[in-house]
Amino acid sequence: VKSIWSLAPMLIMLVLIFVPPLLTAVGIVREKESGSIYNIYASTVSRGEFLLGKLAPYVAISVVNVVVLWAIATQIFGAPFKGNPVIFLFASALFVICTTGIGLLVSLMVRTQLAATVITLILTMVPALEYSGFLMPVESLAGKGEIEAHLLPAMYYTNIVVGSFLKGGGLELLWPDILVLAVYAVCLFALGYMLFSKRPKT
Repeated sequence: VKSIWSLAPMLIMLVLIFVPPLLTAVGIVREKESGSIYNIYASTVSRGEFLLGKLAPYVAISVVNVVVLWAIATQIFGAPFKGNPVIFLFASALFVICTTGIGLLVSLMVRTQLAATVITLILTMVPALEYSGFLMPVESLAGKGEIEAHLLPAMYYTNIVVGSFLKGGGLELLWPDILVLAVYAVCLFALGYMLFSKRPKT
């Protein structure tokens, strides 16, 4: 019944829903502002190679952050971890891929770092606080609120975090949420690939 045991794991979700997309969006938009991205536009690098090269470092950094946040939750806040660490890390990596995909889409829509920061905050942090189960259970939301919660990846990762830390859930319990995150990751990166062009409109 210790509230910190459930709050500390959910803070992992809150950090991962905001920091990876912010790093991705601001990192790519910074190159737009400086003009260095035109070197990529003029090169023989393909769209896939550019996106992979830009996003892989942010994904890798965020996966390392998952381990650090897990250690903070368990060692500093004393939250018990009862699940499978491999499954938890795999699901966390999928969630990070989803959130960096959101940052990619933001970077394709804006041209300034300030706009990228504001839009990323609106698209990630605000919905995550309201509809992920962080502040209140999803089941207690009104009809439309519950529908919106199921349309966002934050709710599914919250289920995974709570299931791994407090319920000791394995793949048999968490696979529906992991599957949804995988679909989100594929869709976000496919959309980003289609929208990215090496011949931007002037």
